[in-house]
Amino acid sequence: MKNVFLSVVFLFLLASCGAKKGPAILSSTSNPTQMSSDYEPFVDVAGYAKNEDYGLKGEFPVKIGGRSAVNQRRYLASLAGPNGEELSFHRRGSCCGYESENGLSGVALVDVYEVMYDGLKDPILVFISFYDLDKLYIPKGFTKRNL
Repeated sequence: MKNVFLSVVFLFLLASCGAKKGPAILSSTSNPTQMSSDYEPFVDVAGYAKNEDYGLKGEFPVKIGGRSAVNQRRYLASLAGPNGEELSFHRRGSCCGYESENGLSGVALVDVYEVMYDGLKDPILVFISFYDLDKLYIPKGFTKRNL
């Protein structure tokens, strides 16, 4: 019975990532907006992502590992706007479950951050998982923060 329930939850989470109006946010938070300068950036961001959807869709999250929200913010602090603008961001919630041996009961959720910078009309959603670790890249529309 537990496996059936987990399977139904997993299928729901997968379907929510592909929604045409964006992913269904399964949980939400009222975290304050933070600035990238508030965090020590990662220095090992490898360069620009070849996949144009990397970090910008729930199906292709940035995988920072460590089960640490601070690592998520450090990743965002590694980025800048297209002209080097400082980023502001806050965690909007979670979405988009995917199979992972590191997740709870074999399912990992992706956290969704709203990211802004001066001159940007609408926030950009950046999708980050802290359950798994992969090489870090810069998503389309961003640059690496100058240190």
